[in-house]
Amino acid sequence: MKIKAEPKHLTATRPARRYAGHKRQSRSGYVLMTVIAVSILVITCLSMLARQSLRMGLNAADKERMLQKRWGSLSLQRTLLANAGRIFEQQDKKNERQDNTTTPVIQSKLTLGEVTFDLLLADEDAKLPLNTLYHHVGLKKTEDSISRVAGSNVTLATRLIPAVEPMQISREEKQIAVTDDEGEEDVRDAFRSWGEVFDLATLSKTARNQSSLQAATTNLTCWGSGQLNFRRASDEAILALANIVVQDGKARRVLQRYRSSPTASLPTLLLSEVSNQQKQRQLQAFFSETSTNFSIWIDARSPTGPSLRTFTVMKRDAEGVVQQQRFYL
Repeated sequence: MKIKAEPKHLTATRPARRYAGHKRQSRSGYVLMTVIAVSILVITCLSMLARQSLRMGLNAADKERMLQKRWGSLSLQRTLLANAGRIFEQQDKKNERQDNTTTPVIQSKLTLGEVTFDLLLADEDAKLPLNTLYHHVGLKKTEDSISRVAGSNVTLATRLIPAVEPMQISREEKQIAVTDDEGEEDVRDAFRSWGEVFDLATLSKTARNQSSLQAATTNLTCWGSGQLNFRRASDEAILALANIVVQDGKARRVLQRYRSSPTASLPTLLLSEVSNQQKQRQLQAFFSETSTNFSIWIDARSPTGPSLRTFTVMKRDAEGVVQQQRFYL
């Protein structure tokens, strides 16, 4: 039996066709993988671009709100401090009509757009002047007075770091020097910021809120004229300063006399309650019935973005020149 042989050209072309089909399949798979890889790369790039655009948009919005906070804080600061004297006079009249006790601070709130401003306008001359106290009674008694006026909750946070030593003069000599213009000495401020009075980190942890410093310093000041406005100051602030000159019992009698007759002038009160003329002059050197120095706390906040908290003091010197100090907290 004979086997018919296939033509040579047929047996030679079959493997070539199979190889060509395999090559086309490999090329198609490579193209598909390339398309998939490019697609993933494009999607990743677009995702990164979208995130970057979102981040830039949020940053731009935060910067816009921060600009609003700065602009609003500066505008409120200038307006309120320039009119602080009249604002407190109106508040005093309102308190007299309503039989309310006067206060060295006025609290308010204002909302502009998405930004809320918490305001605390203060009479620095109606707060216990720590620099005056320190130079008369020294470090330990100043610490005791801070606890007495601000409350025992600030005792652990009190950390006095005076810039200068207290004047080493006896009580009697110092009292006379206060009222003697010819012999008056140049008194440097021992405390120039709250960081020299309190450990701010400890104070914040103790009070557990952002306004801990604001609350602790309602009746304390490192600024002001050095005198205490008798009509707006708290009882504890008045007693702490009066005790430099007279005993606590005498100081309380003067204070009670004032509370029962709030329209009486300070010289009249001292004349009726303090018989010693030298001590009368000394007390008049420590106390006043007017104020020229004020401050304002401003806390600007919004639903998103960081808040902006500032503390600004407006101080008028002996020549009547107004200076402002601004602190960011």
